[in-house]
Amino acid sequence: MTTDDASTQIASLDETDKRLIQALQINPRARWAALAPIIGVDSVTLARRWERLSGNGLAWVAGHPGPEARGPSAILEIEAEPGTTLEIANALAADPEAFTIDHTAGGRDLLVIVGATDLEALSEYVMGRMRRLDGVRATRTLLLSSPFTDAGQWRLRSLSADEVASVERTITTPSAGRGQVERQLAHDLLQILGHDGRATVTTIARELGTGPRRIREAFATLSTQGRLVVRTEVARAHSGWPVHAWYFLRVPAAMAERVGAAITRLNEVRMAASTIGPYNLVLSVWMRTLADVQRLEAAIDERIPGVSIADRSVVLRSLKKEGRYLNAGGLATGVTVPLQDSLLHRA
Repeated sequence: MTTDDASTQIASLDETDKRLIQALQINPRARWAALAPIIGVDSVTLARRWERLSGNGLAWVAGHPGPEARGPSAILEIEAEPGTTLEIANALAADPEAFTIDHTAGGRDLLVIVGATDLEALSEYVMGRMRRLDGVRATRTLLLSSPFTDAGQWRLRSLSADEVASVERTITTPSAGRGQVERQLAHDLLQILGHDGRATVTTIARELGTGPRRIREAFATLSTQGRLVVRTEVARAHSGWPVHAWYFLRVPAAMAERVGAAITRLNEVRMAASTIGPYNLVLSVWMRTLADVQRLEAAIDERIPGVSIADRSVVLRSLKKEGRYLNAGGLATGVTVPLQDSLLHRA
C-alpha cells in the first residue's frame, strides 16, 4: 500500500509491532526463530507481522553503502521561490546523490543530504544541479565532518534492557571473506539489499546466478570492511515520535567533542554531526509533540552550557529517506534510488 489516501487508513503500530521493529533495529537480519522467544510471539506470526509492516511501508530493512564506501557528504539547504518547493524536491529525489529530502518550516524550505565520490564531484553536483533547477532562490551547503551518532543507532525503546541484551546475542559477527569483492558483485549485492535488506542468501544467489557461498563471503567481506550496512527504519508518523526537527548549533571548537558526546545521550537525538559552515554541530531529532521542540532546547541549554542554538527547522514532510521514496503520509514506497558506492566509481 503506497498511495497517499491509503496511508491515512493505516492503524498505528501496536506494542508487539514496536517490539519487533526495535529487535530488527538491533539485528536487522535476525531469524524469526531467534526473535520469537524474546518478543513472546511465535516465528510464523512474526513473519506475518513483518510482511504486513513492510508491505504497508510502516517499517523496512535496507542495505546501504557503509562509511568506508561513501564519499564526502553535506547538508544542502534550499530556499525556494513560492510554489516551486515540491517541484524542486521531486526533481532532486531522482538523483542518487540526494540521499534524504525533507520539506521544512524555518530558515530553509528544503533540507537535502547529498553525497558524491569526492569533494570536486560534490561541488560539481551542488553547483551544477542548482543551476539547472527553476525556482531555487538561494542555497547554503554545510559539509558534514565527524558524525557522533547516526539514525541507524536510534531505537524505539519498547524492549527492556534484558530483552535488548538477548537480541544482541542473536548477532553473529561475520568472519571476513577472502580478499576483495568484485566491483560488479558488490554493486549487485547493494542494489538487491537496497530494496530488501532481509533478502536471504539463497534468494540473492538465485537472482544473481551464483552460489550461496560466494554471496555469503561477499556479504561478510563488505560488512567487515565497512562497505555495507543494513539497518531498519520505521515510519515516523506511526512510531510514537511523530515530530522531526533539525537543530543548528554553534559550539566553541575546544568543546565540540565533549558536546557532541553529551548530545548523543539525549533520547530524541537520531543524528548528530559536526559540520563545516555557519554552524559547527547539526542535530536531527524525533520528538513526541511540537511542544517538545522548545523543551529540548531548554534541556540542551541546561545540561550543556556553552552551546548556542542558532536555528531550527521542523520537518513538514519527508520525501526521501536514505534513497527510498516516502509518500505524503511518510510511508515507504516500493521505489528506491540506490545510494552511490564511491569505491565502485573510483578508477
